[in-house]
Amino acid sequence: MGETQRLKIEEIKEEMVLAESVYSAAGEGRMMIARKDTTVDARTLEQLARYDIPWVEVYIQREPGTGTRILGSSAVKRYHEDEPPENPAPVIRMDLRTEAIKAIRELFAALQKPGEDVNLMTTYEGVKQFDGVLGKLIADSGSGVGKYVHIHETDKIDDYPYLHSLSVAMLSVSTGSALGFDIRQLLKLARCAILHDIGKPRVPYNIMSKKGKLTEEEHTVMREHSMNGALNLKTKGFGDSELWNGIMFHHEKVDGSGYPKGLTKDEIPIFSKIIAVADMYDAVTSARPHRDPITPAEAFELISSEVGKSFDYDIVKAFTKNLQLYPMGTTVELSDNRRAVVVNNDNVLRPSVRVAYTGELIDLSESSNLNLAIVKVV
Repeated sequence: MGETQRLKIEEIKEEMVLAESVYSAAGEGRMMIARKDTTVDARTLEQLARYDIPWVEVYIQREPGTGTRILGSSAVKRYHEDEPPENPAPVIRMDLRTEAIKAIRELFAALQKPGEDVNLMTTYEGVKQFDGVLGKLIADSGSGVGKYVHIHETDKIDDYPYLHSLSVAMLSVSTGSALGFDIRQLLKLARCAILHDIGKPRVPYNIMSKKGKLTEEEHTVMREHSMNGALNLKTKGFGDSELWNGIMFHHEKVDGSGYPKGLTKDEIPIFSKIIAVADMYDAVTSARPHRDPITPAEAFELISSEVGKSFDYDIVKAFTKNLQLYPMGTTVELSDNRRAVVVNNDNVLRPSVRVAYTGELIDLSESSNLNLAIVKVV
C-alpha cells in the first residue's frame, strides 16, 4: 500500500489519501468523519477543521499496480465506458430466501400463539428445519453477508415481518462475524435476531397499523412486545436464557433510556445490542405503507448519531465494518432525478456512479459534485 506519514492538519492538502479512518473524538461517543482510503477534498478539509482534528495519517507513496485510488476522478478510469458493471450477485439466493421465509413463517405460527399448548413434535420438526435453513444462510452468504442494504424486494405487505426478521438476522450475523463470533455463536445470534419480534402479534392490530403518532397508552402496549415475546418462548420451553434475554432487551439503550428495564451499557446482553442496530438500519431503509425509506447513507448517519445514547460504539463499528451502503452495480436515483449505476464505492458515503443513457461518470466525493446526492436506492 505504500508508506504513511502523520501530518498536522495545516499540512493536509486536497488529493492526499487518508491512511487511517478519522474520528471526531476519543471515547464511546465518537463518530467517524472520514474513512480510511478517502481522497481528501474541500469537504474533508472542512470536516477536519470543524472537529479540531490535530493530525491525520496519509499515504506518501503508492506501490505501482495496486489499483488504489489516489485522485477522485481516477477511480472510474478502469471501467470501460461502453461496458456497464455487472449486477452484484444476491447475498441470499432467491430459492434459499424463499425456503427461509417459509421456515420462519411456520416457526412463528407454532410459537407465537400465547397461552396455547404446543404440539411438541410439530414444533421440533419446525425448529429442526429452521436451524437447517439458518446454517445454509450463513454458509451461503459467506464473507458477502454484509455487502447489501436490505433484502426487501417485495410488495407483499404480509411478507414484511418475515423479510424484516431475515434481514435483521443477516445484518446481525455480519456484525457478529466482525466481532469474531464462531459458527456456533453466529447460529445462536441468527436465531435470536429472527425471533426478536416474536411478541408483536400480541400487539393489537389497530396499534401496529396506526400511521400517526401513538398515544402514551399505545406506546405502553407496544413496549410490551419484547418482554411478551421472550416470556412466551420461555413458557413454551423454547430456547435458553441467552435467547430470551436477547429478545427481551433488544430495545434497551446504552444510556438507560430504553425498555423494558432501563438497562445501561454492559448490563445489556451483546445479542440485544447487535440486534438493536440491525433492527433500526433495516427498518428505516425499508419501504413501509406509511412512510418512504431513507437512503443507506442517511441511515448510517442516523445510527452514528446515536452512538453513546442508543447504541454501543464497538457494536456500531463492527456493524459498519462489512457493510457496503452502495454495492457495485446498485441502481440509484440522484437529487437531479437522474438514475445511475454505482461503479466504484471506495468512498462509502459518496460513491462514483455512471449516469443511465448518457454514460457520464460522476464521482460524488469530488467537491465539484457536492450539489448532487443519492436520494433513493432503486
